[in-house]
Amino acid sequence: MLKRLIPVFALIAACQSAPAETVPEPAAAPEDSAWRPVDPENLILFDLGQNGAIYIELLPEAAPANTAALREEVRTGYFDGEYFYRVIETHVAQAGREFDERLKDVPRLPLEAERETSTAGFDPLGSGDLYAAQVGHRKGFPVAHQRGGEWLLNCPGAIGMARDEGPDTAVTEIYIPLLPRRYLDRNYTIVGRVISGMDTVNRLARAEPATPEETAILFGDDPVAAADAASARADKLASNRIIAAHVAADMPQENRPAFEVMKTPSPDWDALKESKRDYSSISAFVSTPPKVLDICTLPVPARPIFEQ
Repeated sequence: MLKRLIPVFALIAACQSAPAETVPEPAAAPEDSAWRPVDPENLILFDLGQNGAIYIELLPEAAPANTAALREEVRTGYFDGEYFYRVIETHVAQAGREFDERLKDVPRLPLEAERETSTAGFDPLGSGDLYAAQVGHRKGFPVAHQRGGEWLLNCPGAIGMARDEGPDTAVTEIYIPLLPRRYLDRNYTIVGRVISGMDTVNRLARAEPATPEETAILFGDDPVAAADAASARADKLASNRIIAAHVAADMPQENRPAFEVMKTPSPDWDALKESKRDYSSISAFVSTPPKVLDICTLPVPARPIFEQ
């Protein structure tokens, strides 16, 4: 909680008139050292109705073209009434318009899977990694840093941009890894991460994409068969339906979600990392695990902010 500093007024000597003193402005309240607020322009809500909600924070500096496109498509209703249509156990959950026939007019996006940047603002994890020279966090997002290049990681909850075979063929179809999928690193653009609602993601009904035969009927010349196929597909995906998606900044203030993310580095984060790295105090263990931490096993905490 922020504390307001109260200015101390100078005492006026008794029985002596003095010119009025200028009252100093209250000093700026000290910022909470452990948490930072999420910019509402970078906060996206996927509303799945009674099945839950998914809150996503974007990191525009990592993929400016892709994050801007995703934000714009959310604002134009691209995801409203659509589905998580591909949910593969132990792999990914993918959402959007599913069919190539519905994506013909959607602009293709560049691959922004890696960028050159300095280590300023990069907080090393402190443990080795199988896929990169060094991993850690930037603003709470898991990243790898190697020879001046940096990229976001395909940890559970990452928001990736699905694409065709060519590198610059992404549209605003998104995928969310259900388990670590680090072999996808630098092959697909990552634009953000789920900061709340991974329980909703994990509850999604497992679903395979429509087969070529189903697709042919859906977009064929028989309107009755197409309607029947569309109805059957909608029934199959009903529990994965996205009622609506919103950019938090566009929502009325009284209904707008707000979150804050634990800062990295910070004493709280360092203590949390150490608690997940050092199990030497657990007397039930007959073999103490090594003091290592995998980047994907400890997401940086986020929490909702409630109006007082």
